[in-house]
Amino acid sequence: MQMSNAIKLLAQYETDMLKSKLRTFPSIIKAQKQKVRDAREEFKETDQMRAIHEADLMTDINAEKDPVTGKAMFSNDKTRQAELLRRKQNDFAYQEAERAAKAAQIKLNEAEDELDRLIDEFKSYRYIVGLTTQELALLASEEREIDSESATYQTASTKEPY
Repeated sequence: MQMSNAIKLLAQYETDMLKSKLRTFPSIIKAQKQKVRDAREEFKETDQMRAIHEADLMTDINAEKDPVTGKAMFSNDKTRQAELLRRKQNDFAYQEAERAAKAAQIKLNEAEDELDRLIDEFKSYRYIVGLTTQELALLASEEREIDSESATYQTASTKEPY
């Protein structure tokens, strides 16, 4: 295969761009993994704050006594859970903590989705490079066969008759 043909083929197959992309993916993926870790930590913190507010509400519910009887105001689990739901809806601090936890969960999901997308794209480029390698090897093999046949023909046609 002539050198100019090889260079044209490499340009046609965009091998420089493919190699460049493959080299950049590890650092991009590493950076995205850090974003996922940061988002996961933020979610854990905000969800913990939400859980603390919920526990405080439940503690108050469990501590309440009926002023007439002196017994627990909410005596069974169903009434305690119903009261907890009611208080969650009316408690500003809990509502804020819940919004922060939901926002952090969304941020985490988006970071994980982006990481998955980057990994999928990296795998796609690796697959494309593999196919490109096979195609170029096939073209080179065909070129060698043509060159070999041409050389054999030239050798046979240039022989002097005895």
